[in-house]
This record gives sequence, C-alpha cells and structure tokens, in this order.
Amino acid sequence: MLVLIMVLLFTLVLLLAFYVINFVLSIKDMGKNKISAFECGFVSVGKIQNSFSIHFFIMMLMFVIFDLEIVMFLGILVSDLSSYVSFLLMIFFILGGFYMEWWYGKLAWVI
Repeated sequence: MLVLIMVLLFTLVLLLAFYVINFVLSIKDMGKNKISAFECGFVSVGKIQNSFSIHFFIMMLMFVIFDLEIVMFLGILVSDLSSYVSFLLMIFFILGGFYMEWWYGKLAWVI
C-alpha cells in the first residue's frame, strides 16, 4: 500500500515538474496573430457576413451525411442476406437525397 502511495506521489510531482518546465521554457509571443482567433484560413477581421460562405457549411453537412451512410454500408456488407430490403431502402433514400440536392442546385460550387 505504501509503494502505491509513493508511486502516485512521484507521478504527481513529475507531472507538476514537467508542467512548470514547459511553462517556463515556452515562447510567450503576444503579437496580433498569436492572440487572434484561428478561423480556418479566412481573416477574422471585418464584417462577419462577408467572411463565411454558406456553401462551405452545406458541403460539410453533405460530407457528414454521406460519411455516415458509408458506415451503414459497411454494416450491411457484413450482415446476412435478410438485410437486402433494408439495403435497397437505404439506397433509395440516398439517391432521393442526392436528387433533391441536385434539384435545388446545392451541388453547384459557386462562391
């Protein structure tokens, strides 16, 4: 029991020592670029309405949806033959969603 307490205490002291050494040795640059918010490539100064295009959000949403559908496909591939109807139903919904995105013009990349 005493060995366990000693190991725990040694671990906490070592963790605190590494934290203090990291804080002391780190570079503390307080320039404008360092303290500004990182906005994924576009400048965060100016009007908010002009800095973000809704097409980025739509493409991200489509990627997440189709990524989840691929995960569902992988689940169907390892299952038995009785899930064939659910596979066809899911394909129907995927193609229906794709047609709807095409119909409303959301697949055209215009900024």
